[in-house]
Formats: sequence, C-alpha cells, structure tokens
Amino acid sequence: MALYAKTKGGALMEYIRAPRAKYTLVGEALRYVIPGHVQCSIGCGGLACKFDNPSYWSDTEQAIKGLYSSWVSDHLLAMSRPSTETIEKYDIIDQFRRYGIKTVINLQIPGEHASCGNPLEPESGFSYRPEVFMENNIYFYNFGWSDYGVANLTTVLDMVTVMAFALQEGKIAVHCHAGLGRTGVLLACFLAYATRLNANQAILYVRAKRPNSIQTRGQLRCVRDFVQFLAPLRSVFSCAEPRFNPVTLSQYLNRQRRILHGIERKELKHLPKIVRLVSRLLLDIAENRQVIEEDILEAPDIHDIEMTLSVIEKMGPELFTKEPRLPGVPTLPRHFNEPPIFYHRKSLSYSESDLRRLGSQLNLLAQQQPPMSRSNVEMSITPPETAGPAPERRGWEGNVSDISHGSSGSLWQMKNVENQSDGSILLRRRQRKTIQRSESVGNDEPAKSGTMLSRWKAEQRGEPETNGEKHGEEEHSEVPFITLQTELSLDARRLLVAHALAVDLFLDGEEEQNNKVLAWQAELNQGGCWDRLCTEQDPFILSGLMWAWLEQLKQPVVSVQEAEALKPADADAQSVLDALDQASKQTLTCILDCMAHMLAVPEEVETAFLNRTIKAFTWVENNSEDAGKVYESMTAALRCVLKDMRRLALGAEA
Repeated sequence: MALYAKTKGGALMEYIRAPRAKYTLVGEALRYVIPGHVQCSIGCGGLACKFDNPSYWSDTEQAIKGLYSSWVSDHLLAMSRPSTETIEKYDIIDQFRRYGIKTVINLQIPGEHASCGNPLEPESGFSYRPEVFMENNIYFYNFGWSDYGVANLTTVLDMVTVMAFALQEGKIAVHCHAGLGRTGVLLACFLAYATRLNANQAILYVRAKRPNSIQTRGQLRCVRDFVQFLAPLRSVFSCAEPRFNPVTLSQYLNRQRRILHGIERKELKHLPKIVRLVSRLLLDIAENRQVIEEDILEAPDIHDIEMTLSVIEKMGPELFTKEPRLPGVPTLPRHFNEPPIFYHRKSLSYSESDLRRLGSQLNLLAQQQPPMSRSNVEMSITPPETAGPAPERRGWEGNVSDISHGSSGSLWQMKNVENQSDGSILLRRRQRKTIQRSESVGNDEPAKSGTMLSRWKAEQRGEPETNGEKHGEEEHSEVPFITLQTELSLDARRLLVAHALAVDLFLDGEEEQNNKVLAWQAELNQGGCWDRLCTEQDPFILSGLMWAWLEQLKQPVVSVQEAEALKPADADAQSVLDALDQASKQTLTCILDCMAHMLAVPEEVETAFLNRTIKAFTWVENNSEDAGKVYESMTAALRCVLKDMRRLALGAEA
C-alpha cells in the first residue's frame, strides 16, 4: 500500500511539474482558424514584425547580432528567420563563420508569413535566398512544417538524424518564423534523441534556454510521443531496462535502419551495429591500436539534470547554467592554423605518432615507454612459482609461459589478475619505477621472484613485492589498463583476444565480469552510449557482450534446419554460407573475420571459438540431443570459411 501511495504520489507530482502549453485552449483554437495575414498583423505586428526587427530585442536576446536568437547548447542555435536585408546589414554570414555555424535548418513552408516584416524572395518563397548560405559553404536543409503544427514521428526522426549528421561538420542554426514553436519542438526532440533527457526534461531545458518555446498542446504532445516512439527503436538488449519484447535479427535491423543515418545506415543494412563495433574494437586491442573516445559531449548525469530542472521550476530559467553536452566538433585547444585531426563517428585508431602529437592535449597517454624485448615479454607473462593453483575453470587452462610462442596456454589467468575492486578497468595506479624496470630494453636479468603482473597485483593490494624489496617512492601514475596489453607481444595480444572470443563468459567468467556486461547492456539501452563503449579495453567483456546480444534475440540467427543444411563439402569457402539469408551470413562472417585476423591460434582455442559461435547462433548446447548434426555441419562450414579468411589475412600482412 505504501509503495502504491508512493508511486501514485510520484505520478501526481510529475503531472504537476509537467510543462504546460503557452496558450489557452481558446487562444490555441483561434490560431488554427484565423487567416495568416490577420495573425501576422495582430500577433507579430505585420510589416513591423518584432521577429524581423532587431531593435525590438536586447543584446542578450541576440546571440547572433541582428536576429532574435539564443544558444540552446554550445552547438545548437535557435533563431528567428533571417531576411536578405538582415543578412546583408548585420553580416550574418561572417557571424556564422566566426561562431562555427555550418548548417541552417529551415522549418518553414514557402510563402508563409508573407505579411510579416521584410518581403519574401520570389524565387524561394522564404525571406532570404538559401543560395546565400550554400555559396558560403553553409549547408541548408528545409523541412516544411506548418505553423503551430507538428510533424509525424517518422519525419521528426529523419530530422534529428540529419542534425546528428550535420553536427559532424559544425554548429547548427534552426529557425521557423519566430524560432519558438516548431524550432523548440525539433530541438527538444533532438535533445531526447542525443542525450538521456526525457520529454519533460527536454522541454524544460529548451524553454530555459529559449523562453516561450514549444507553445501549443500539440507541440508538447509531439515531443512526448517522439520520446515514446524512440525508446523501442534504440533498445539494444530486450532483457535490460527499459524492457521491450524481444525481436528477431530481421526486426532489429529494421529498427536499426530507422535510427541510423548516412553511410552508417548503408553499411549496416544487414549487420547489427553491436557485432561490427565489438569486432573492430577486438581487432584494435589485438593489434595494440589505442582507441581514443570520440569527442561526444555527453549529457550530465540524470540525477544532476533532475536537480537542476527542479531549480528551474522553483527559481526560474535564468539560473539554469548546466546544459546537456551534445555530439559536436572537437573543442580541444589547438594552434589557430592547425586543423583538427579528425572528426569520427564512433571511434578511431591512431598511429603512435598521432597519439604523441595529441598526447598533451588529450591528456590520455602515459609517458612513452621504450619497446620490450621478446625475452622480457616472455618473462612478464610467466606465472610465479610461488603462486597458488589457478581457480578451477572450464576449458583452456594451462601454462602461460609459452604464450608468446603461440602455445595452447591460456591467458585467462592473466586476464583475471586485474584484481579490480571498483569494477573499473580503465585506470589503475602503478608505481612508475616498476614500469620502467619491467619495460627496459634488453633487460636479460632473470625474473626476480614473481612476474610484472603479479608484482602489479601485489601493488593493488598494497603488499610488498615477492622478492622482498619495498618501494619507498610515493610517486604514482595513472596508467590505462591497455598498457598491460601493450606490454604483451603481438602474438600474445592476438591469443588473448582469441581466448576472449572462445569463452562463454556467463559460464566460465567471474561475477564481476558478468556484472560489467549487464551494466553495459543497461547503458546501451539508454541510447548515446556507443561511443563510451569504445573506451572498453577488456576483450572478455566485449566478446561477452556480443555473445549475450545474439542469445537474447527472439529466435536464433541460424535455425537447426539451416545449420544442418550447410554442405561445406559441396562448396568453396566463398559460397559455403550462401544458404543463409544475407543478415545471418554477414553477422556470422563479421565475427569469423575478426577471429581470422588473430592468425595462428592453437587448435583447441579455435575449436572452442567455433563451438561458442555455433551455440550463440543456433542456441543448441554442445551436449544436447540436437547437437550432433548441427555441430558437425556448422563446424565444418565455419572452419572452411575461417581457414580462407585467415589465408587472406596472412596475405595482407605479408
């Protein structure tokens, strides 16, 4: 009963705090029936339209001098419609250049508000010629949207995906007539699309930055309906909150196509984004390509937003200073004539020279270390003789001392010496002196008692080193976990990723890794998290996330009948999977290609990987009644494809 009362009371308070329309029901109804020219003369001032008259507005209401305009975020400008006269008189083009505005989005219908302010241009039907912007390398988009009206939800989704694409070039200016109603709706919908704001938060936020925005009940309802429409489209894991009914691979790809844009939509027509992204991240880890997170400027924590919005309601919008941070161009300080290195949509792998060049700006790199000798790598991954027995696990246990030679030893033990205490694997504290000694070139001394990894583990626990030495230095350095992988040989890193692909994390992993996978599932369901996933450097968590996604679909990607129908003996590697539909085939080959780039791996690791793949794609357990023919047929087919892909990968590396 108490819970019911609390829920009921919470819903009541949410209703009380919900933003309301700016017009009365009567006033709103009149706006739909009064002729446009009469509305212009009464509401706007006719030829003396206040929205076309800069002298009506204070300097603080003109973010762009000459236009009634407001910055809704660092990258989004809401403005009244410009005119040919104001563009020339106030040098709007030059102001746009100085502020970095690269896109103008016009929500008007040609010919509307013809009785307001400056006359319309006969060629365009707007108060300016769009060519004026385009001739100055400013992109122009027109989405016709009736005044005081709303667009259908699919159209709004198209608009916000265009905005997400346009933000890669620079800042965006959006206008309708006054830059309040339709403009406010689009900006609120984009905030909900690009951040974690709910509908009411997005509306309140836009109104705080652009007073009197989002005017009618229909416009408020449009934002709320859009957020509800968006939720299932960006659901990645149906098993995570917010929960939705599970979907098939085909249904998921249809949803994915609706929410992606540009080249990404084309490239991922038949391939789930999570599968491709995880495969690329695993390749980056294997090749020791450090991944730098995209300059995605994220929204503050939801709790912080709610607290801030509460202040808005109580104290007024003028106190609202904390704003959602959105996707945008890099804002790192750089020399005025030096172009930004790149703008990238998901993640980029940089060369070491790029990283050194950006190191001081990005503040992501530890001190550059000299390369290790092969003997040092081998010593650094040899378990100490004094170490206790490894915890019992299913599959691939063994001595890791020969791992850099490509032996069958498992790196699973190495993976688990992280000894994480807070769930984070991105930053760890290590003593600088230990790193320098471990990574010194040509250090052929026999290993002290214990390896680099065991010494590091002891440091995490605050224990002295196993050789009895204690470090008196207090100086510590924050070093990314990827440094540990950097200290491995190329073969060892590849084998590490191969093991990660072969492990069934929820059977063979630890609770901590499984909890991290579950946390990522919930994060991905909230939207706007793909770029944060690029910072995950643990290959076991990445592969576990990918396998978990395949196993939470409504039905297996490959049915038992399809698996049994594969005839590898009657086809070459290029056509052996042609019996599968395009989506199933591309999803499967993407993962196989990732494994192929690990090059030579022990046979038992490859077999374990194939078994893990078959289980994820068919949902058939290896020891079940149906396993015999399914595993026999698919193993032969996948091994044939994997062998051919590995041959191509070896040829490309040679």
